[in-house]
Amino acid sequence: MRFFKNSIIFLIVFALILCITGCNKEVKNLKDNILKGFNDVIESFSQHALTKDSDLQGERITDEDSYTGTYKASYNHYNGKEYLFGGTSLQRDDGNNLKITYSLNISSGSGTLYWQEKDEKHIISDISSKNIYEFILSSGDNYIVFEGDDFTGNINIKIE
Repeated sequence: MRFFKNSIIFLIVFALILCITGCNKEVKNLKDNILKGFNDVIESFSQHALTKDSDLQGERITDEDSYTGTYKASYNHYNGKEYLFGGTSLQRDDGNNLKITYSLNISSGSGTLYWQEKDEKHIISDISSKNIYEFILSSGDNYIVFEGDDFTGNINIKIE
């Protein structure tokens, strides 16, 4: 793990040096290619943080990447946490503005839908509701998470 952190720090420092010295076209292209490659590597590691489709309580359909798609599920006395959408990247190819249209129906227990941004939890809903939530992804970890405590109910999500 320490090697991974040191490698990331080295790559970030190297990319920053390229940004500062990126005066001519060749260096700029090299810098863009290095940043894109670094972003792709970071994103590939993040895929393992999402809950596997086979372990989900419902059905997830992703669109062009792991940040957008739909999820529908019915829960019966569910206890746990599901990482539904998201990842880790410097910048998303399709932009960092996202919109979640959701419906959360809580019959019993408690359920919370939230956006996990790095170490900060932004509650989208923890009551029965239908709404739209818009946000801008930051660089790094960004996940849409559902957490239940003896939760019975259902959830429908569309992220675009």
